[in-house]
Amino acid sequence: MTNIVTSSGRRKSWSRPTTAMLLVLGIASRAAAGDEPARLLFGMEAAYARVHGYTARFVRQEVVDGELRPREEALLKFRRPGLIYLRWVAGPPVGRQILFVPGKNHDRMLVREPGLFTSLATIVMAPDSPRVLSESRHPVTDIGIGQLITLVLDGARRAGAAGELTVRDDGVAPGADGLERRLEVILPRERERGYDCYRLALSVSAESGLPVRAVMYDWDDRTVADYAYREVRLNPPLTRTDFDPANPEYGFPHWRVAR
Repeated sequence: MTNIVTSSGRRKSWSRPTTAMLLVLGIASRAAAGDEPARLLFGMEAAYARVHGYTARFVRQEVVDGELRPREEALLKFRRPGLIYLRWVAGPPVGRQILFVPGKNHDRMLVREPGLFTSLATIVMAPDSPRVLSESRHPVTDIGIGQLITLVLDGARRAGAAGELTVRDDGVAPGADGLERRLEVILPRERERGYDCYRLALSVSAESGLPVRAVMYDWDDRTVADYAYREVRLNPPLTRTDFDPANPEYGFPHWRVAR
């Protein structure tokens, strides 16, 4: 059974066939008021299907190898099917730029580091290289609203199929860029079950239906990751130049070094 708890504390149980039907139909818009948390949670996928690209201010803070890393902030450009440009504007890697285009450079990313000498060459490395994973819980290719939706819903679907998913509605509140619906997603607490977290505090834009912040808690209920997408601009006119290392605004050096 899947439990939905509304802000009033009222609990409603759904059978597995009903949950599956809602997922397949993308959660019908005529869902009852008591079904709103699930409609919003699983409706993120349908909302994202209308997005071809976007720009945003990506903010993250994570625990990596048991240590809380400093807060980072980067300007993000994204275009389907997975083109990514990042430029850090706050945090230890301020000034770093990353460009990833699927199928280019043998599916490796281009990195321009700040600094007098490190900026002289473009570094070519895998998005999931040990260097990347020493600074982040996920590969660079996992950055993005679509990947966040996949991460959240993969766990929610699995827990829902096992009758172990709880979604709580914490109501609507003003956010950094408008009204947000606050949801709490609770998964099985056993670490060995393979879920990415035990509890997830999710903020969904009331305007777009897309997640704009996700705070993840481990099995001891400690914060392990905080991701936010601010100043999101959907379907802007991004062109090939936005994902071209020759773009003069980026300044990627012609000299390349593989790492």
